[in-house]
Amino acid sequence: MNRYRIYGLIIETEVEFMQLEKAAEEEGTLENTIYIREEKCADEVMETITKADALKQQYFVDAKSSCFFNKAGYYLIRDGKEILFETKEGYTPATVSPWLLGYCMAILLYERQTIAIHCSAVVGDDGVFIISGEMGAGKSTLTRKMLEKGFKIMADDVAAVRIEKDQDSENESAYAYPAFPYQKLCRNEVESRNFDMNELIYIDEAKDKFLVPVKDKFVSKPQKLKFMIFLVRAKTDKVLAEKLSGLNQLFAIRENVFLHRFKGSWENAKEYGELCLKLASKCPVYMIYRPAEGNSQDEIADIVEKLARGEEVELL
Repeated sequence: MNRYRIYGLIIETEVEFMQLEKAAEEEGTLENTIYIREEKCADEVMETITKADALKQQYFVDAKSSCFFNKAGYYLIRDGKEILFETKEGYTPATVSPWLLGYCMAILLYERQTIAIHCSAVVGDDGVFIISGEMGAGKSTLTRKMLEKGFKIMADDVAAVRIEKDQDSENESAYAYPAFPYQKLCRNEVESRNFDMNELIYIDEAKDKFLVPVKDKFVSKPQKLKFMIFLVRAKTDKVLAEKLSGLNQLFAIRENVFLHRFKGSWENAKEYGELCLKLASKCPVYMIYRPAEGNSQDEIADIVEKLARGEEVELL
């Protein structure tokens, strides 16, 4: 049996996840231990989705029990505690692992009143900030720039955010929890930085991506969330920054929830809505507009560094 740590949880499973940190036998509690098991569940998944009239969507999300299927297999997530999966012909536990750590974990976190944000989580001197953005806006490149500036990382692609009481007061804050000590980078990013290819893990034939180790820069403990960056490619000849407020701030957060692409009635649940409102009230959001052409990453990184250090930034 393998034991791993991710998002403040302990995973017990027969599946091997090369990118996850291993957990010792004495780590974890009954409450924060979850289980991933390969088990026959296709019939239950299909029956649940058929009853929900969701065959076209191929998924059903609920606060207690959720499921979905795709080209590789069937997945059942229960009570924020266990993930069952059954692979289709030609697939193995190793080949479905991206879905187990992606959508399955995001659903499990939702069932545990935790929000999975599609972003990188970068750590500064007094907390963490998250970097999200449109596809192709440069999220991964900006994250790498921040690491080169001396910042650290606790999550790439997905960060788990919870609302909790501060240890030294009765106040509540948003806290981000660590994922694993690798960053996902496209081949051109890897080749431009002359990484040792023997240290990388190739993960995606369709998108041609690699897992790049960042163990020396990885932060393994939860950090208080300071703010969120949202990158946008825009019709502008220079980099612009804007602080969002009100509903725009809330919408920016909800649009970047990893499960947002699984649209459904679960998004209208009272508990989920209240959780998003709390997060929006405790997480300032800055939109950064970058020119569609050219390389403006150094300028963007300078703006983000100033925000992280509490320095003044020119805003729209």
